[in-house]
Amino acid sequence: MAIYTARYGNKTLRGEGYYPVGISIGSPKFPLGYELREQCYALAPKGFMLKMEYEPYCKAYFQKLEDIGTDKIIGIVQRLDQKAQDEDKELVLLCFEDIRKPEQWCHRTLFAEWWQRKTGEIIAELEEAE
Repeated sequence: MAIYTARYGNKTLRGEGYYPVGISIGSPKFPLGYELREQCYALAPKGFMLKMEYEPYCKAYFQKLEDIGTDKIIGIVQRLDQKAQDEDKELVLLCFEDIRKPEQWCHRTLFAEWWQRKTGEIIAELEEAE
């Protein structure tokens, strides 16, 4: 099974087969059209990072992950993925930004990059339903 990233507003998540988990500081205040199963704050940025430009943000976010530890983060994601698999669903790690817009970027893509470097596994962005 695959692990994906997506934004909370991705309408594809309204379909069956996904185990949506927030990795943002907060959770959406708008209706989702699906059930958010968990919130994983270990993968969220820290509040002070939200005002940073891209390069310092990347450095700070990667440092946060390193401070938690590779083995611990892999364990967290594997536990979430196992819960998804137990329900025959695919894990989707969520936050707010719409990265289809050129000016937008998000820590979820940084996490996917970190994950690939540490595990060799690719976490792709879930395609958007129209």
